[in-house]
Amino acid sequence: DGAKTSDLEKEVISENHVDEMAPVSRRPVITEYTDTEEQAEEEGEAPVTETAAQGESLFGGAIKILKALRRQRIKRDTMGYATYGRHPEFPDVDLSSAMKMMDGAPPLNQVFSPKKFVRAIRRVLQAQIALKRLGGEAAADEAKTKEAAYQAYFTKAKLFKVLPNPLDLLPKPKYVVDHWEEDTEFARQFLAGTNPVMIEVAKKLDQLPDNMVEYLGKQELQDLADDKRLFFVSYDDIAELEVNPHQAHPLPKNEGKPQNQPRYCYAPIVAFVLDKAREELDVLGIQLERTPDARVYTRNNSGENEWLFVKSCVTTADSNMHEWVSHLGNTHLTMEPHIIAIYNTLRKEKHPLYTFLKPLCKDTLFLNWAARGTLASFKADAFGDKLSSVGVGQFMQLIGKMWSRYSFFEKSGLPSELASRGFDEDFDMPNYLFREDGMNLWNAYGTFAKDFVDEIYDSDEDVASDTVVQEWAIETTDASRGAVPGFPTSFKDKDTLVRVLQTLMWIPSGLHAAVNFPQYDYYGFVPNKPMGMRASLDSLPDKDSDIRSWMFEFFFPHVSSGEEWLKMDASLESTQTAHILTLPSNTCIDNLSDNFAKTGTKAYAKFQKNLDKITDGVNDRNKESKKAKKAVYSYLNPSVVPASIDI
Repeated sequence: DGAKTSDLEKEVISENHVDEMAPVSRRPVITEYTDTEEQAEEEGEAPVTETAAQGESLFGGAIKILKALRRQRIKRDTMGYATYGRHPEFPDVDLSSAMKMMDGAPPLNQVFSPKKFVRAIRRVLQAQIALKRLGGEAAADEAKTKEAAYQAYFTKAKLFKVLPNPLDLLPKPKYVVDHWEEDTEFARQFLAGTNPVMIEVAKKLDQLPDNMVEYLGKQELQDLADDKRLFFVSYDDIAELEVNPHQAHPLPKNEGKPQNQPRYCYAPIVAFVLDKAREELDVLGIQLERTPDARVYTRNNSGENEWLFVKSCVTTADSNMHEWVSHLGNTHLTMEPHIIAIYNTLRKEKHPLYTFLKPLCKDTLFLNWAARGTLASFKADAFGDKLSSVGVGQFMQLIGKMWSRYSFFEKSGLPSELASRGFDEDFDMPNYLFREDGMNLWNAYGTFAKDFVDEIYDSDEDVASDTVVQEWAIETTDASRGAVPGFPTSFKDKDTLVRVLQTLMWIPSGLHAAVNFPQYDYYGFVPNKPMGMRASLDSLPDKDSDIRSWMFEFFFPHVSSGEEWLKMDASLESTQTAHILTLPSNTCIDNLSDNFAKTGTKAYAKFQKNLDKITDGVNDRNKESKKAKKAVYSYLNPSVVPASIDI
């Protein structure tokens, strides 16, 4: 636009974009953005320099203020608990039975460090510079078609198709852009995409709707079920929501805003089939509506573009369940009462167990508090209302439904959670990479937790007589405080303590990594994972040849709204949000030696060696995937798995 580049922008673009896209890891990691370990090692993130911290840049002033606040902080030995209030759009819906949250703002010792603030600000500004200074928004506006606009705002990886682009600040998630329309890619993402925790094994045909069974063939489906090759996903909780479509600026919070921006959402049921080699998942059929005579769509009975529309209705439902339940609810908000109880008991008394748990708690309370004022705000112009089909009030209801069924070991323990969906320990499905890599981590966590507990306690009696540990159990389960269902009300033996530590490590590290860090790769290109639908079946064009252009013009989230009062480009906002939410961590699980320098040193050294073996295996597999031009799955590589929910 002809404006001069500011000093702040110069500092931001002086950092190679790969510094932010690549993992902040102890060892090189093969990802979509790197082809070799040597390249990954070269592209590791450079730390924020001391010159910035000393004020030699525009970030310096902010750093000084934050450091001063931390020096002057008022000590807060305990934190209180609170319940969620009623959402203004749904005043008759009581949300107080959801998980407990922190009462007020977090203590300053739970806030981002100055360097973390700098890294977060830099990442936000990189996307802004890519869109506004490097022509991303202009390219989208000037694209020849609406479809082309959804790719136009990404920066280029290469200059002249040969040279690496040092200003590739908002890179194209190329694999998904190239493959998103393929049925097998659609199916693969339920195993190794953003939301790999929804798919279930169909053991009995009554798990599927009667009309789907009748249409697809009862005997054929029974044969698949007997062969353990039939799977399904069903968005039952979405079907129970009251308001559909939901307005992007709902009343009463947005008085004066036109109520002409509906966001639609279906509650689909999808049937999948695994091939006989048990290597590739495919789609059998999709039912969008919940009526007894609802149509069952297949690739053979649908037009090419109609089929794409139907699959996009599924991915929209999945995006809403993923972002608000699997991600926000099952990780961020589930950990919150645990962190408060740990803070009030083990941290306060400087208990040795806090050495194990401290890295698992880093930054989460601050992030959750910030999210309640932004992404999940109950106020006007809330992000969750503008961009998602269900809206804030209803996604809080979805989280409440999840919590009403929650039990600590059953729902947050990986083996039991997998088994609840039919994936028993001996179930043969090696391409379910979330399960494969997740179980490797889970088992390593269990060994580490046992070794750590053995270093602290000699016997079960030592655990049972530890008053601080008993107080931790009481606070976590007390109905007026933590109120976590299924958590032990007391600790009588070492084995129970080990299981708790193992589970508490899995939630903020492995589980959160699996549902958070794929976001840019899959949400970055919005048609692959739209958060909101602007149209429904009722307005679908009659001619199949007209559907594709209609989808990009009227169905997918806006690239350009065309209405000044909206002041948003939902597609760009989704991409930017996915970009910031995948900021790599500086405290991954294989890089915590300093934390265990005094307590648990031997246990952690052994753990680190186990993690290195897992890293080698994941990297070797991803090298082969790269060679075969298949998608890589690096999200549960220990060298990129954060210890806590720190973004």
